[in-house]
Amino acid sequence: MTVGEQRPLRAPNGEPRSQASNHADLDTRAQIHNMVVAFYRELVMDELLGPIFEEVAEVDWSEHIPQLIDYWCRVLLGDRSYRGAILNAHRHVHDQLSFTTEHFDRWYDMFASTIDQEWAGPYADIAKAHAARIAASLARQLPRIAWEPTPSPEGSSIF
Repeated sequence: MTVGEQRPLRAPNGEPRSQASNHADLDTRAQIHNMVVAFYRELVMDELLGPIFEEVAEVDWSEHIPQLIDYWCRVLLGDRSYRGAILNAHRHVHDQLSFTTEHFDRWYDMFASTIDQEWAGPYADIAKAHAARIAASLARQLPRIAWEPTPSPEGSSIF
């Protein structure tokens, strides 16, 4: 290891991370940073979701990206630096433009696709499952719709 390089963590079950895939897992802050940046880079270009972030929410990306990194580091690594209220932030946007099933489908599909393209392993799986739970919870609480991710082609569930 070089100076400053982070040693990968063990999988959530305590076993060493699998090297079967050429993709890294989301088990370091650097990998989480890369995932967040890759995902939101695609999202802002999306015809459906981009305008919500850019025009409705008017997101300040210089503030939002570090918050998102902190959030995912809390979820995946147990880091305590995130300070935020997900429901309130999304309620503010929903009050201006009602979220629909299509919004949740697109957000989750883009999120899972971003991860699947570059990351694999137990932490990547946890991130996708957590994202599905976030979307389902927001759908239930804001537009009051029942939402769940479309099953994968293999028919396996992420829950």
